[in-house]
Amino acid sequence: MAAKIWFGIRSRAKYLRRLSVVFAVEVRLKIVTELYMREMSPKGFHEEFGGGSISRVTQNFERLAETGWLRHVNTKGPGGRRRGGREHFYRATELAFCDQETWAMLPYSIRVTASWNAFKQIAQRLREAIEAETFDSRRDRHLTGTQLALDQAGWVRVIDAVTAEFVSQFEEQEDSRRRVACTGEDLIRASSILMAFESPAQGKAPASPSLVEHSEEPSIPFPLRLSKVFEDAMCIQIVAAANEREISAPEFYREFGGGSVKAVRRRFKKLIDAGWLKEVGSKTGGKRRAGHEVFHRATGPAIVRDDGSWVGVPESLGKSGAWTTFERLTAKAKEAMVAGTFDAREDRVLSWAILALDQLGWEKVTISVRALLATVLEEQKLAAVRRKESGEPPIVATVALGAFESPLEAIKEP
Repeated sequence: MAAKIWFGIRSRAKYLRRLSVVFAVEVRLKIVTELYMREMSPKGFHEEFGGGSISRVTQNFERLAETGWLRHVNTKGPGGRRRGGREHFYRATELAFCDQETWAMLPYSIRVTASWNAFKQIAQRLREAIEAETFDSRRDRHLTGTQLALDQAGWVRVIDAVTAEFVSQFEEQEDSRRRVACTGEDLIRASSILMAFESPAQGKAPASPSLVEHSEEPSIPFPLRLSKVFEDAMCIQIVAAANEREISAPEFYREFGGGSVKAVRRRFKKLIDAGWLKEVGSKTGGKRRAGHEVFHRATGPAIVRDDGSWVGVPESLGKSGAWTTFERLTAKAKEAMVAGTFDAREDRVLSWAILALDQLGWEKVTISVRALLATVLEEQKLAAVRRKESGEPPIVATVALGAFESPLEAIKEP
């Protein structure tokens, strides 16, 4: 399996290295996300979000432009508030995320850790919206978590429909941007949640590899952890091997090469420091003579013990219908991740996005989300008819859909 992942990742190495540029500095991910919604200059970004000094923000803009993540769209000045200066404006060329082909090639431990961190981000954003009272500020907001019984054909159709909704929402954002250029209308900052994953069937054994849990969350920010593993294809191969079994640097070198044992050891250390590997034992004697061979396994998130944004929830928030819905969804997500079904299917969907919409765009997105829920429920009915004829066991799936107004971010990056 590790060898198979190695051949697949080699074909995607350039794309992963490009992603690592965005993930290497937390503010870069923020820049790409915000500039996918609108054009901004380093000065404007710094005034709104911080990010250190203006020179640091500018350097990150320039690095993202060099690597194709940003494109220059406009220059304003001198004059006005800029006085004798010139202000350069950029837009992001794309969002920073793994496409389905690349995602499928990543080792399970990376996928489940990424999924859990994304889920915690969604929880945090939802909590912020409820506490800031923007969640219920619009009557047509939406949040549902629905468990379904599907067959394979139904699963494919549901995934296709959810994926199409993801694409449609960003198209609506572009349409909104064009309209407000003429109308001058203020944009609504909206959050979208789209999830579709397989839930464990009753009595079915866990499908995931045996991973080592962290006793505590790694101190290194998660985007930087991804950057460390994405920037070097051999690091991904090492993690893949450590998903399958205990492995040492000399053993990996004997099986897969890597230039030299010393070069492989450097990569093992980088992965340990980034929290992707953990020591599980050692051996001495035999062909090692007086040597000491250290073995490692891949790590996974402490899903059951990690309460994240659920800690210290105020009584008023705990009584919120939206939070109750999300707590039920959280229980289903945790159950699926522990059982290994959440990321068992390569086409599962887990997306959280911030959208900039005008009023018409907001209305079209919420109508589309409600229509998607109706489509999903209809697919369950059609699957029940097919399963009755075929005898196919049900695929238990959970679909979560959300669209609500998000508060403007008041806390700046340090």
